[in-house]
Amino acid sequence: MDIESSLSDENQQLRSERDLLRRRLAEVEQTFMRTVQESQAEILAMNEALAQTNAQLRELDRMKDAFLSMVTHELRTPLTVISGITEMLETGIYGDLTSLQAEHIRQIGAQSDRLRHLVNDLLDLSKIEAGMMRLHHEAISPFSLVEMVIEQLLTFAAQSGVILLNRVSEQLPDAYCDPRRVEHVLINLISNAIKFTPRGGRVTISAETAGKRLRFCVADTGRGIPADALPRIFDKFFQLNTSTESGIKGTGLGLAIVKHIVELHGGEVGVESIVDCGSKFYFTLPAARGGKSAMENDPSRISPSRSTF
Repeated sequence: MDIESSLSDENQQLRSERDLLRRRLAEVEQTFMRTVQESQAEILAMNEALAQTNAQLRELDRMKDAFLSMVTHELRTPLTVISGITEMLETGIYGDLTSLQAEHIRQIGAQSDRLRHLVNDLLDLSKIEAGMMRLHHEAISPFSLVEMVIEQLLTFAAQSGVILLNRVSEQLPDAYCDPRRVEHVLINLISNAIKFTPRGGRVTISAETAGKRLRFCVADTGRGIPADALPRIFDKFFQLNTSTESGIKGTGLGLAIVKHIVELHGGEVGVESIVDCGSKFYFTLPAARGGKSAMENDPSRISPSRSTF
């Protein structure tokens, strides 16, 4: 009887401990579920707040773009008038100018030109971001395209003491692109290279075939770009500290426009640079074949791998 009583007591104690553990486990489970529900509610509230903030930011961005577009359109007419009158004054149509007057008029002309370039860049960027820029493709010789841009920049290069070299072969296949837009790309890249290359340096433009594409390269012997700036170099309004320190001013829009135009053509753009050794900007365009781009004729649309400098 003592053994049976002892076993009964032990069983009762074990059952009590089991029931206690079950109650504690149920309490823990309830606490856990309550915590999960509270966390889910908190996450949902945060997601809703984030969605509202994003919607407000998109609306502010749209309003900013609309404001910039309106302002730039309104600035074009007075800038055209200022430039026209400045040119007439420079020719002496209203009488001879003293050296001081001529210098002041030259500064007016230079600043109005700078402001006009900014207005044009803003308008171009607004068109691109709004999906309103249309390309007019045609087949054109890469050599002729580069030569045409070099001729426009020869005076600027000579004033800067920089040599321009066209190393594009006349034997390359035609590019299938919008010549006017690609001309804008080349002018931006080459003029930037001239600005940041010291006197006695050179800017070399080359091109090569890369699968069904043409790969253009603008290389300079300038000051180079710091490694930490390379990922942001094509961002809107991004400017290197060296440009402000050296007095070289720009809009910070040129390379952003370059990237957009190249990507509209289905190409890629990039840069490699070493400080104090120079920079190499490259971009790709479709090669023409039978009046159409080689990429357009290729049903697989396989992008060739990018080669290195």
